[in-house]
Amino acid sequence: MRAAAGEPAGAGPLSRCIGCHGLVPDVEGPTHAYMQASPGCWRWYGEIGAFGMTTPNRVTASVYHVDCYAVQHPGDAERDRRQRQSRAVHLVSLCLAQQLGGRFGQGSARLSARRSRISERVLPRVGLTDWPYLAPPTDLGAVTAAEVHAAVDDGADPRRFAALLQDWVHSAWLAWSAHHDTSGCGPRPR
Repeated sequence: MRAAAGEPAGAGPLSRCIGCHGLVPDVEGPTHAYMQASPGCWRWYGEIGAFGMTTPNRVTASVYHVDCYAVQHPGDAERDRRQRQSRAVHLVSLCLAQQLGGRFGQGSARLSARRSRISERVLPRVGLTDWPYLAPPTDLGAVTAAEVHAAVDDGADPRRFAALLQDWVHSAWLAWSAHHDTSGCGPRPR
């Protein structure tokens, strides 16, 4: 697939990511061990993270871009416990981001620290011995790593980048709405 009007310039041939279905570079290269992603999408994810670390609110960028990417590249959670755990933990993190409402970014440092402890604390509290399988939605959200990377590639200013991250969080969270009751966290109005 070649870039058409409105698609990233200079990316070369593009193809749909096997995970999020965004248009990403059609390249060979590494991917994540259990997330289902194309090499071009995985590369762009790394570039988004690198750009986020240069912004004034880099903790927010590092927390939320990881969560969004993880839930949009669901992998084979029926057979892979790591993927079931990853999906659940990152959805809980996105739920908490939605609970922050208009205060996006506030508390993200605490959220990052707590995300690693979610696995240890949540399962015993809800009486489970393992993470449940949450079937992925057909549509993983309108905002993907491809849209966020396009802004990074254009040299987005930090405010625009933060707004796009917030849109990504909202999009990724809404895509999983069939499982919001599982977490006890419904979608919040924007």
